[in-house]
Amino acid sequence: MTDTAPQGTTTYVCQVVPTAGAGTPASAPNPTVVNLPAFSWLWLVEVRIPAGHQGVTGLALTDSNQFVVPYGVGGPAWLVGNDDLLRYPFNAEVGANVTFLAYNTGAFDHSWQCRLVYTPLALKDDAGAVIVSPDVAAWLAEISADGQ
Repeated sequence: MTDTAPQGTTTYVCQVVPTAGAGTPASAPNPTVVNLPAFSWLWLVEVRIPAGHQGVTGLALTDSNQFVVPYGVGGPAWLVGNDDLLRYPFNAEVGANVTFLAYNTGAFDHSWQCRLVYTPLALKDDAGAVIVSPDVAAWLAEISADGQ
């Protein structure tokens, strides 16, 4: 699942289950906030559309109200399907306002299972490696009480 992150990079998984009640129009989609750290490097978005959706539902990932998965030129775009597992290598930074939007024009309530693989930007350097603090315990032990 983390095959898009460089080897040795610390990754985390955020699982989200967006829902949309029957009769939720695309013009007023139901939001589900994604609880990622304020600024993160998003490696992968995985969406499971269970059987039964039959093309009457749509899901989108937004960042600060901009549609990012799927990306649509000239307006919103939606993931529409039935009994599908979709994987989107994202490999870009996201901000603090990541949200799933969902609509459902059908007669039954629906939900999706979503996984986001990410690394907080504080743990990532420009090369994609994890920043690790060195162990300075031995060095600190050599310093005398007066700081010399």
